[in-house]
Order: sequence, then C-alpha cells, then structure tokens
Amino acid sequence: MARQRRPTPTANEHQDVPDLPGAPSGTPVVIAQSWHRSRRAGVDPDSACLPRLQYVDDLDLQRRLVQCAAPVLDRLHDDLAGMPLSIALTDEHAQVMLRRDNDPLLAARLDGAHFAPGFNYAEDVIGTNGVGTALETGMAVYIHGPQHFHESIRAFTCAGAPIHNPLTGRLEGLLDISCLAKDAHPLMRQLALGAARDIEAALRATGSAKQQLVLAAFVAACRRRHVAVYSLSCGIFMSNSYGARLLDPADEAYLREEAHCLLTPSRLGNFDLTLPSGHTLAVKRTLVHDGGEVAGVVLEVERIAGTNSAVSPQRTAPTLPGSSGTSPQWTRCRTEIAALATANTNTVVRGEPGSGRLTLARGAHLHKNPQARLAVVDCAAAEDLDDAMRTALNSSATTVVLRHADLMPGPQADTVARLLAADQHTYPARWIVATTADTEVLAQSALAQCFTSVVDVPALRHHSDDIPTIARMHLEQLAPHRKLDIDADALRTLQRYSWPGNVTELVDSLRYALQQRISGTIVTADLPPAVHSAPRRLMTPLENAERDAIVTALRECGGNRLKAAARLGIARSSLYRKIDAYGIHA
Repeated sequence: MARQRRPTPTANEHQDVPDLPGAPSGTPVVIAQSWHRSRRAGVDPDSACLPRLQYVDDLDLQRRLVQCAAPVLDRLHDDLAGMPLSIALTDEHAQVMLRRDNDPLLAARLDGAHFAPGFNYAEDVIGTNGVGTALETGMAVYIHGPQHFHESIRAFTCAGAPIHNPLTGRLEGLLDISCLAKDAHPLMRQLALGAARDIEAALRATGSAKQQLVLAAFVAACRRRHVAVYSLSCGIFMSNSYGARLLDPADEAYLREEAHCLLTPSRLGNFDLTLPSGHTLAVKRTLVHDGGEVAGVVLEVERIAGTNSAVSPQRTAPTLPGSSGTSPQWTRCRTEIAALATANTNTVVRGEPGSGRLTLARGAHLHKNPQARLAVVDCAAAEDLDDAMRTALNSSATTVVLRHADLMPGPQADTVARLLAADQHTYPARWIVATTADTEVLAQSALAQCFTSVVDVPALRHHSDDIPTIARMHLEQLAPHRKLDIDADALRTLQRYSWPGNVTELVDSLRYALQQRISGTIVTADLPPAVHSAPRRLMTPLENAERDAIVTALRECGGNRLKAAARLGIARSSLYRKIDAYGIHA
C-alpha cells in the first residue's frame, strides 16, 4: 500500500515541543508528530519486546532500485570500513531489501531487532524510526536513541533519506544508516542524503540510457519522413514541430495515453486511430528496445483526410444509452465505437470481464438506430452455437454481438466464420461485434478474417474518476422509486478500490449497500467489507473471509485497532500485519 507523503516541516523542524509525554526534552516537531502518529496507530512504546514485524522471504532483488543501489551500498561500506555503522536499503513500503555491516556486534544487535532483509520497519508497526518516519514525512530524518518511539530500539541511532525516481518523482525506497546510540553523529543524516542522491543519479543514468535510444529512433523517424512524430520513454512524451501543430490539447492528451498502451510488446505496426475530435490518424508504431526491455515507443502519424464526422463540431462525444462517464479513457471508447457502428465496421471489443464491453456495443447500436433490433449470441453458453448464430443472422437484427467470442470452441469458430462471411454479402450490411478478453485466441481462429477493428475498453480502475457518475446511474436503475444518494467519503472508498470485477462488481457492491440503507444517503459503513481494502495481489477465499472479518471488527470498534484485535482474538501486531497485507483502509 503506497504511502502518501506528508507536508515537510521546514522552519519549525527543530522547534521544541514540551507537551509530549514520555519523549526526551528538546524533541523536534518532526519527531513529536511521528510519536503522535505512532500512538494513533496503536503502537505500545513501553514494551521491551518487539512487535511481531511483517516478514516476506521473496524479495524482488532484480528490481531497478536494488540494481542501482547495490553498488552505492558496497562503495559506502568500503569507504566506512572500521566504523561501527550499518547501511541498509528499503523499498517504498519500509521493507528492508539489503544491508551492509561494518561491525559484527552492531550486526548482531540489528538482527536481534529484526532490522534485516525481509522485515518491515513501517512507522505504524514499530513507531518512530529512521526508515518509517522518513517515508511518512518524505524528508531525511535523524532519530537519536530515546527519540525512537518503541523502547526496544532506543539503543540505536539511525538516519534515513528517501530515494525518488528523478524522472517521475515517485518514491522508490529509502537509504538508512544505523549505529548504536553511543557511536552516533548528526552528520549521519548528511551521509544518508548523499548516498540517496547517488542512487537517484544511478536511476537517472539508466533512465537516460533508455531515453537516448528512443531519442535516436525519434530523430531517425523525423529525418526519414516529413510527418508528425511522437515518442514516449520513461514517462516523457515529446513531438517534433509537425506534431506540435497537428493536434489540439485534447487530441494530444488522448494520443499520449494511447502511447502508454502501445509500450506492451505485440505485432501491431501500422493502424488507424480515431481521436476524440473525430479525426482519424494513420499511425506507424516502432518499439525501441534496450536489451530485453522496452525502452519506449516512436509513433509516426498522418491525418487521414475527411475523417472528422464522428462527433459534432462542439467536440461532444456521443451519448451511448447505458454508458456513463466523462473521463478521457471512456470518452475515447464511446467515440471510437460509435464511429465504427455508424460505418458498420466489424469490431472486436476487448476488455476485462465486467468492464462494460456489451454495454458499449449495445449503446453504440442504439445510438446509431434506436428503433433497430440487436441480437446477442453468448458463445460460452449456447448449447448449439451454430443454430443460435443462424437464428440471429436470419432475424431482422441490424447488429449481432458475439459475446465471449474468445470462449468459442475451435471447430465451431470455423462454422461461425463461414456464416458471417456469407452474411456480409447481404443488404443492408449488419454490424458484427465480438466481445473478448483475449484477442490472441481470435487471432488464431478463422474468425480473425471477419473483423477489421479493435476497441479497447478500460478496466474500471483505469478510469476511477467515472465511478461517482457510474454509481449514481446504477443506483437509479437498482432502486428507481427510492430517494438515495451516496456521500463523498463512500465515493472516495469506491474510487480507492481496485475493482477486479469491474463494473459488475461495483453494481453488486451497490446492491449490498441498498440492503443496508433503505433510503437517504449511503455512507462508507453501508459498503461491503471487500471495498475497504486495496490488496497488492490476488487473495484466496480464506484470505477474503479474514479480510472481511477484520473490516467488520474495525467498524464495530470505531476504528480502534486495539479493541478490534481483542474482539478478533488475535495479537495486535498480527492485526497490523494483516491490515497492511490486505491494504485495509477502513
């Protein structure tokens, strides 16, 4: 669960705070604030025993942060030889990744405190410390002996400095220097800051190498053809002078987002792209590689004349019945699929289950001709798919949707392809749509020749700005005669959730809320337990049940973790670990 950087104290950083029970005199503001957060998290400062720290044994030591930091730690270890110091690297979640020791006695003491690779030193687990507090505040800190919140680590002094990605500003991890309190010196903070800057420079150098490769490909494309050229590498999007004049800001923002999608390796080379303005671009895509990794993408772009009729001159995207949302991602989908429906261009609608593929296809059909009939053939459920397909094609439907086309058995795909090929010679032409989660399956079947365009439907987590609008629309549909609304906190909870089941799961969550709230305003407590967490991985059914029990206990205890742990019958430290592992924010 990514941590939000708090405002960094500046002028008052070292102002004394007298009202801090248990803290040493002369405590700086940043330490006082950390002690306050530690108390609120339920950390017990007076226990001589360590809380049970979260531990993982499958550390990702191949990530770029570790590869860039390891030489810096090794060099610092050599430079400080003979000094009783330890240098450590953690990830952005306070998980210790690497540690280099110069003193056997100190190393043994740190092992005893579980400050070792695999253990988590987050502030809400063990209280004020050089790792967790630096990550919480986003600033370099120096925590000396008794300034540590937990009694068991007050024998140490540590200095921590955050490491940020120099290109994106994203927090990547932290560099920590620790020693026994009796050996401490305030210059440890500056030493940690310098090492963190060295690691950031290494991150910049590896990013720059990729950018240099992409820049070379970009320049070559500009020299080769006098067309608009765009490139994307390490989060940086640029264009030549033709590109700067070709697109307005809305279309350029849309192209930039498409470029991010095009960083994934595939065989896609030349294709047409319809913009929110209705213009269509002919795009040549070139992936640039750095060894086995994708360094970036270069796009050579030309506008196709006479292709700006998909939307009105006021640039409003088409309104598709049943479809709700105004984000750029969703607007792109609506614009593309409405234009393809108008032109009767056979289309594959690709996206995750529950993302709204069928809704978009049905909405585009109704947008084109609200009086016409639509036929849906479920390729995963039809017992006799051939007969179901013939019935649809023999009907008066002007649109035929092959739902779950990727689940169609191979032999039947050949028959359906022949039926569609024969139907395309009839008049008037039908619009044929296939919804799928995987175009690779279709590409390997006879159905591939029946479709000429693909529309990608974004997962709900990729256009979370639309969740308030989508939620309110479905509330009206689920309870049309009840006066209902949903408050801002509940909407923020919905927007933080990852929605693996997409809109389908959102609708199920709203049904649950409607069972808790007959009328009035739906609040956070009315939402199902699952949406109160943002886990970093797929959880088992047993873990889901445990997560729901924890959320329920936290609700019933008013957010008090100590009471919730007692109600659940588990140790407080176990509760903290599970809250972090399951990404619970109830």
